[in-house]
Amino acid sequence: PRCENNGTTRLLMMEIPHFREIVLMAFECPHCGERNSEVQFAGLIGEKGRKYHLRVEPGDLRAINRQVVKSDHATLSVPELEFEIEPGTQKAQLTTVEGILSAAAKNLQQHQEERRKEYPEVAAKIDAFCEKLESCARAEMGFTLEVSDPSGNSYVESYEQDVAKDGRLTMTYFERTKEMSRKMGLKVEEEEPEIKPDDPYHGPNSRGIVGPGSSVARGDENKVAKLMGKYTSPEEVMTFPGSCSACGADAETRMFVTNIPFFGEVIVMSNSCESCGYKNSEVKAGGGVPEKGHKISLTVTDEIDMNRDVIKSDSSSVSIPVLELTTALGTMGGIVTTVEGLLKEIEKTMRSTSRFQIGDSATAEDKDKWDKWLAKFEGLYTLKEPFEVILDDPLGHCFVTPLEDDVADDDRLNVVEYVRTEDQDLEFGITQLRLMEEEEKQKLKQQDEEGGGEGGKKEELASID
Repeated sequence: PRCENNGTTRLLMMEIPHFREIVLMAFECPHCGERNSEVQFAGLIGEKGRKYHLRVEPGDLRAINRQVVKSDHATLSVPELEFEIEPGTQKAQLTTVEGILSAAAKNLQQHQEERRKEYPEVAAKIDAFCEKLESCARAEMGFTLEVSDPSGNSYVESYEQDVAKDGRLTMTYFERTKEMSRKMGLKVEEEEPEIKPDDPYHGPNSRGIVGPGSSVARGDENKVAKLMGKYTSPEEVMTFPGSCSACGADAETRMFVTNIPFFGEVIVMSNSCESCGYKNSEVKAGGGVPEKGHKISLTVTDEIDMNRDVIKSDSSSVSIPVLELTTALGTMGGIVTTVEGLLKEIEKTMRSTSRFQIGDSATAEDKDKWDKWLAKFEGLYTLKEPFEVILDDPLGHCFVTPLEDDVADDDRLNVVEYVRTEDQDLEFGITQLRLMEEEEKQKLKQQDEEGGGEGGKKEELASID
């Protein structure tokens, strides 16, 4: 404090819906009376970033009352006004769309009296801009609110149980760049410097061992693969050094490749942190990308169906028609579980991301609606009536165990192949791969034509001689 005497700081850890855990810090000095408070984020950082896109139409008062959780790392912008709140400029907060815009206008109005005296033109422009912000806050004009958070801990409330059915709000996931991770304080593995051919210490013509494994790195690729394959079994667990996505400490990532009957090769990856106890596992499909996508429909009628093994990839969506529920692509990542385990994972995700509708801040109408929906969801476990689970994967990497040797003989399981759309090929990078393959073919064709032309010239000269 200003008096430089000792004061008291109190800490309280609590959980806020969609904001994970926070630490409330309050300081008070009994000598001079100074007080201040601060909020610190204490939860885990998401595996992927999130980006929300909310469209507010003129006169839509319900839209400006949507609750918004903004973390320290989030960027908020209104493209129509060319307005942006950069990460780190404001503390983490729980507010509404109206509250964000009103607070921004209030902050811009600070020191306006001094500006009107010294810089009247600048002050007039700020006043005009604040009027636009206030108009947006009152829903007098239409605008778009975009929230981009690389930590994945920001949230914009949806009035639909399924965000995909909200016509005004869209949510997408994105991978963090190394620069984003650095700004958030996460540990980032530095890329190894490129080794030049003429490097006397690390190049192919260097002598002696500079570091462990350097001789292998400089060896012939085919010989090294043959040597490693001699002592490596297909089920061997490989370990890689890495960092914890939650606390940034050093952690190990384990990976092994296995074959699943009726499906094929899969890659199982898991990591655990001894410092904070964070654990995570993920499943990736091995091999190439099939030509067609897969849509798997399973009618669940008894305990045998509930215990079927399920592989849900990170590129698939899950639908339960009886609940009018459809998850977005990439939700919950890639997992290996059972039908019952998949339902529990969906319920866990829905409860953790819908606390505005079921918590203390929910209205009586929303809470009653969600209580009925969750009761209906829990009724699936008791198998009171058959229900359908649909896995839709454009990359064809999902799987449900059939009860018969031939999937066609399983009356409850139906697998349909379909052709991906151009948008899906573009989203998953397949279009780019095809373009690269076509460019490579064109280069090889051009090289063959050039080689044939030179050979023809040599034959012509020989005949002249």
